[in-house]
Order: sequence, then structure tokens, then C-alpha cells
Amino acid sequence: MDTPSSNGPSFRGFAIAGFAFLVLLVGGLGGWSVSTQISGAVIAQGSIQVEQNRQIVQHPDGGVVAQILVGEGDRVSAEDVLIQLDDSELLAELQIIESQLAEILARTSRFTAERDEAQDISFDPLLHMLNGSHVELPELIAGQERLFQARRVNLEARVNRLKERISQIHSQIDGIMAQQESIDDQLVLLQEELVNQQNLLDQGLAQAGRVLALQREEARLRGQAGALTAQRSQAAGQITELELEILNQSSARREEAITTLRDLQVRRLELIERRNILMQRLSRLELRAPVAGVVYDLAVFARKSVIRPADPLMFLVPQDQPLVITAQINTDDVDQIYLGQPVNLKFTSFNQRTTPSLFGEVSRVSADAFQDQQTGRSYFEIEARLNAGEAQRLGQDNVLVPGMPVEVFAETGSQTPMDYLIQPFTDYLGRAFREF
Repeated sequence: MDTPSSNGPSFRGFAIAGFAFLVLLVGGLGGWSVSTQISGAVIAQGSIQVEQNRQIVQHPDGGVVAQILVGEGDRVSAEDVLIQLDDSELLAELQIIESQLAEILARTSRFTAERDEAQDISFDPLLHMLNGSHVELPELIAGQERLFQARRVNLEARVNRLKERISQIHSQIDGIMAQQESIDDQLVLLQEELVNQQNLLDQGLAQAGRVLALQREEARLRGQAGALTAQRSQAAGQITELELEILNQSSARREEAITTLRDLQVRRLELIERRNILMQRLSRLELRAPVAGVVYDLAVFARKSVIRPADPLMFLVPQDQPLVITAQINTDDVDQIYLGQPVNLKFTSFNQRTTPSLFGEVSRVSADAFQDQQTGRSYFEIEARLNAGEAQRLGQDNVLVPGMPVEVFAETGSQTPMDYLIQPFTDYLGRAFREF
């Protein structure tokens, strides 16, 4: 009967001790939860990239590969030739265009000389630039000069024939004028004789028939004089017509030259433009490195391969640019990211036990969200840079190269454990009251 009473104090002691321990535990945890500060972070997966992203090597026109001068992983300098394209097709087309252009330029020079009524042809300077394997310039120039001289001689011959006819008509006019002078002289004499015979007739010393005969002769001579005047006027009119014909011959030649030059000018501009385009395409047959870097993802492997315009032929990973870390941040966390924000970087490709985390800061936050085309996930892109001297902490055996995965921890500030515990409830209550 005494056993319960003897065990009572011992039980109460354990209970009191347990209660006291519980109070201390709860109080300690409560004090710790409101006094201790725990640093928060936004975690994102990223990778190392160069500050200037990899450069794509393309050709705007396409063509046939003549020579491949680099291989996968080769290091190249800026302006090094990477791929040489075949030029045979372009050169053949250029030969045709330059031959046509040379003929147009030569004809243009000839018709210009004809328009200006020059004695010699002054050929276009561009024509002399085309002299070479594509164009037989001396033969072309000689042919145009022969044609120019032949046309000029032909025109001069026609003009000379017209001038000869004018000279002949002038001779006819001279003859007519001589006849007119003779008739005028005859009329003067005839009129004197007629006056004398008329006086004698009045005195009865002459016959009336003689006076009438003289009057008929006077009328005949005056008729001849009138006919000669008409012939002289007709001859003068012929001279005027022939002189107009001479002017028309020269004008017709000039008008023909002007009309032809107008058509040739259009063709000339067209051929010059096509030649310039071909020259530009020929200058682009050597694909050169836009930057110094390493050849990556080479897509051309054999000569005579056909490449299409703008097809990616290879990529160049720049080697002389600083490295940056890019990462994708959930859209819900972007409000906690800002420029200059400290970040902790873990390089998972290295041994995690021996590789320290490096420190850096956020250097860029994208202005808008991106969307993954495959998953549909929206995200913001950030860039982070290592602080000065951080890369040396990795040691000589650990070298950072583009493409390495990186875990980015962006520090967001400190909170107590109690804040982390009650924040979901306060957020829930806030949304509930807003909905209410």
C-alpha cells in the first residue's frame, strides 16, 4: 500500500523536468526563429558564354565549295579565309556581261561623236577599264572607228552630190541671166528701131507692115524675158530645196544618234548594275572569319558541296572576349533580381568537394520575358559576371570554357525562420481577403 505514495514524488519530478525542458525547447526555438537571420536566394540554372555570343558564318548568295581551309576545333584569327567558293560560273557570266557592256560603250561613244558632229571618237573611260581577257578592246574600237568613218564619208558624199547639183543650178542661173541681158539689149535696140519706123510711118516714108513686125518681135522678146525670169526663180527654188536637204541629211544623222543614245543609255545602266552585282559576289567568294575564335559545328566537309544562301556553314566561338554567365529566372522571381545583386556561382562540372563557389554580381536583366518554344515556359534571362580575381581561385587545372553548366544563387536578403514559416499563411490570408 505504500508503493504509490513512495513513487509519487519521483513522477512529479520527472513531469516537472519534462515540462521545463519543453518550455525551454519551445522558448528557445521561438527565440531562435525570431532572432536568427537566414539569407535567402533565387536559384537558377545557367551556363558560361562569351560576352559576344558565338558568331554564325553564312554566305548571302550560296554557291559551290572550292576549298575548305579549316576544320572542327581550329583556332582562327579575324579575317582568316575559312571557305573558298568556286568562281567559274560567276566569271563566265561576268565575261558575257562585260562583252555586252563593252559593245554598248563603244557604240555609245560612236553615236555621241555623230551627235556632236565630231571628227574623231572619244571613247568612254570605262571601256578602257574592261580591256583584258574578257574583251578584245582593240578590235572593238577599230570596228567602231571604221563604221564611224564609213558613215561620215557616206554623209559627206551625199552632201557633196547635193552641193554639185546646187553648183550646176547656179551655172544654169548664170546662163539664164546672160540670156536675160541679151534680150534686154535686143529690146533696147528694137525699141529704138521701132521709134524710128513709127516716125517714118507717120511721115509716109515707111510701110505699116514693118512697124507691126517690129512690134511682134518686141512682144516675143518680152515673152522670152518673162520665161527666163520664171526659170531663174525655179532654179533658185531648187537651190533652196537642195540646201534644206543638206541640212536634213545632217539633222537626220544627229536625230538617229540621239534616239539610239537614249536606248543605249538604258541598256548601259542595266549592264553596269549587273556587272557591279557580279563584282560584289566575286568579292564575297572568300568567307572570312568575322572574329578570332574556335571553329564549332562545321557543316561543310567536301569540295563541290552546294550551299544555299544564308545556310549556317559553321560557328565561331570568340576567344578574346570575357566570359559571362547566363541563367533563366522564373517570372515569379524576377522582382527579386536587380543589377549589381551579389550572386554565388557553383560550377557543377568540377569536383564539388574541392571546387569553391565563386562570387559575382548581376550585370544584366532582360527587359521582357522569353518563352521556350518547346515547353512553353516563360522566363527572364540574366547575366552575371565574376568579381575580379575570382577565376584564379579555381586553380590551373579548372579552366572555364563556354557551355559549362552553372548554378546561380542570387542573394535576396535575410529573413527570420518565423518569417519563412508564417509568410505562406499571410499570403493566403491576403489573397482570401482580397477575393472576399
